[in-house]
Amino acid sequence: MELFPHGGFVRLRSRARDKYIHADADASGVSLRPLGAAPSVNAVWKPERWPSEGDFLILQGVAYGRYLAVSDKDAPPGHRGVRAVQRDYNSPHAEAPFLWTAFRVDADQNYVRLHNHQRWLRANGRHRYWNNVVTIDTRNASLTTMMQWRVEEIPVSPEPLPLPPPPQQPTIHVSRGLFKRRAKVHPSGRMIQHVRMDDDGFILDNWPDFNFDDYSVSNLRAEVALRQDDENITLCLRAGKHALLIPLITDLPHNTDPLDIIVMPTGSPGLDAIEYPQFDAPEP
Repeated sequence: MELFPHGGFVRLRSRARDKYIHADADASGVSLRPLGAAPSVNAVWKPERWPSEGDFLILQGVAYGRYLAVSDKDAPPGHRGVRAVQRDYNSPHAEAPFLWTAFRVDADQNYVRLHNHQRWLRANGRHRYWNNVVTIDTRNASLTTMMQWRVEEIPVSPEPLPLPPPPQQPTIHVSRGLFKRRAKVHPSGRMIQHVRMDDDGFILDNWPDFNFDDYSVSNLRAEVALRQDDENITLCLRAGKHALLIPLITDLPHNTDPLDIIVMPTGSPGLDAIEYPQFDAPEP
């Protein structure tokens, strides 16, 4: 457990596949992907220890604020066990699908196995490399390297990460005879609820909402700033009633699920407590 900094940030790299656990862009699935030249926040997780419930931790995705959890859905063909998923946290109590226990593999290395109720988080695709869904093995077979994860701690910074710029308006080509015309593509809308945190760190009960037909976090920030009549704000996600607040620093998930946005004014005490992963610093 000492490998997981409480309130810090980590990546989890498969020992067997040499890929990282990623929160998929639909904010539901979990898969193995290479880190890439530009590190993605989808590969970053925020550990929180639950000592009152035993030697457990929960892992919150930095991209969408949802938590790594065990589902009851069978893994796709070619995978073992049941799917690992991202889920909102709505209970004030520790719930079994979210709770992980870390067991160090070797005393001198940063590899762990992550255990949940007699099951182990595992990679897939040792021989079929295209099988990249992360699962929880329900058969309790031998503890192979597919169940070993290197914990890579990421430095913490109070400095906000730059938001992705708004994309150009997507278009598609529609054939019509000998010519093609360009037609705009609009994503399906989602409901955005937003509320301002006051200077004492309390969240008010008044949650105005609006429909938002875009995936761009920069465009969402501009829209919320207009509705709040304040440009000096930071947007945070709350993925469930009892989830920790996570700053919204990447584009919105590719779904139509409603989002709860907590608006923090610049200079507020609540904003001073927000931390960000620092990608440009060497890993310890």
